[in-house]
Amino acid sequence: MITIKWSLCLIFCISNSVLVIAKDLCLPDQRDALLEFKNEFYVQSSYEMMSYAKTEKWRNKTDCCSWDGVSCDPKTGVVVDLNLEFSNLNGPLRSNSTLLRLQHLQSLDLGNNYLSGILPDSIGNLKYLSDSMGNLNRLTDFQLMLLNMSSLTYINLGFNQFRVMLPSNMSSLSKLRFFYIRENSFSGTIPSSLFMIPSLTWEQTTSAVLLRLVIYEKK
Repeated sequence: MITIKWSLCLIFCISNSVLVIAKDLCLPDQRDALLEFKNEFYVQSSYEMMSYAKTEKWRNKTDCCSWDGVSCDPKTGVVVDLNLEFSNLNGPLRSNSTLLRLQHLQSLDLGNNYLSGILPDSIGNLKYLSDSMGNLNRLTDFQLMLLNMSSLTYINLGFNQFRVMLPSNMSSLSKLRFFYIRENSFSGTIPSSLFMIPSLTWEQTTSAVLLRLVIYEKK
């Protein structure tokens, strides 16, 4: 009987420990970086925009891994996925943004917001980033951001206000499978290096014909 009681007690203690670990999954430095990133923008309320700003419910001293739009590695607690699509973010993406402190980020979706200005090349420091989406914003330029991100497999920068030329040496994006830039005003010609990426899936929206339309349809 005593053995059974001790066994039940042990199971109860282990269960509580698991719950505590799960509850405290978020690392303090990751939470701080997310809160500071939120404060880099003017976030219009959901009432104003008739849409849902995911950052509205982010609160300090809570588990950031349970926040809307945030996913963490269950073993380490680092943020690996940030999806802030339709979150009413207004303003530029800073070159020294605290987003860069999320060094293990693998997927980033900032689409359908009101981001303006350039995509800073400092984003290239997110070396694990494989999926990046910034479509349907007001972005106008990017520097060497693309060329610094050799791990990228998916890029969606459609429906922005880009007016620059595509980088000439895009073959460094050797893992790229999807490249969507429709509805911009790119200048120049399609770089031949883009056609040298073996993993690019031309059958989808990244066909050579579509890319030609992407660049020349807005004059």
